[in-house]
Amino acid sequence: MWSWRIMDRAPRDGRWIIAINRREPDRRAVIRWDPGSSDDREPWRVASCDHGYASDAFTDWMPFPPWPAEEAGAGEGETPAALGGQTLPNGL
Repeated sequence: MWSWRIMDRAPRDGRWIIAINRREPDRRAVIRWDPGSSDDREPWRVASCDHGYASDAFTDWMPFPPWPAEEAGAGEGETPAALGGQTLPNGL
């Protein structure tokens, strides 16, 4: 089962994660830490736009669940790039 984790332990390696917005707790965002802007005031980048958020903008996070190989069309042992932090799955 996937559960929410505190943001202090969110990955800071550029991979995409799901997060809860501090100001709007009913909203979820697909974000990633931008290693190139870690000294920036807004190092979290949102997938849907080129907008950044401050380090404390989110309360909790979770990784993407495993990608179903049948739906993704991937063969055994293959993982879509979405889980490697390069692109997002369709529809996100």
